[in-house]
Amino acid sequence: MAKPVATRGFARERVLESALELFADHGVSGTSLQMIADRLGVTKAAVYYQFHSKDEITLAVVKPVFDDIEHLLRITETLPTPEARRSVSMSGLVELIIRHRRVSSVFYGDPTVHHLLEGNDEFRRLGDRLADVLLGPDPDTATRVAISMLSAGIHGCVTDPMIGDVADAELQQILLDLTKAFLDVCVHD
Repeated sequence: MAKPVATRGFARERVLESALELFADHGVSGTSLQMIADRLGVTKAAVYYQFHSKDEITLAVVKPVFDDIEHLLRITETLPTPEARRSVSMSGLVELIIRHRRVSSVFYGDPTVHHLLEGNDEFRRLGDRLADVLLGPDPDTATRVAISMLSAGIHGCVTDPMIGDVADAELQQILLDLTKAFLDVCVHD
């Protein structure tokens, strides 16, 4: 009797899940396609059938995060004022970073991922749009520093093992409260 064959979509998801586990343990640069194949118990050719490179796997792992950012931007870019766009964007970012906490924990600060995203036109354009919404028109130096500090702080909190035991809902509420307070104090349009 022939073994049942998994659909290609299911196999791709298995590759992505295994890759994410290995990226968490070894970083992106420390993970090879052979390691992913070994984790799955398949040949390297089977992984190549799903994805043509480790870069393609890495981009596929982060794509859901960027899809959510795209959705958030479609909403915020319709708002009438820079303040409203910034506020909704920051709230949305907190929510989506919490939702993608596992991916954020693996990829935040990884220079390989940063370089890969900077070299990808689609992701870079999305990052530029997000920066435009967060910074507003003609941002002064203090605003640029404040938004950078706040963004890094949100990512840092979500990825910090010291608060890894904090439930998502509680962490989200605390980050939303702190984000609002920070923006009220530091950013004046």
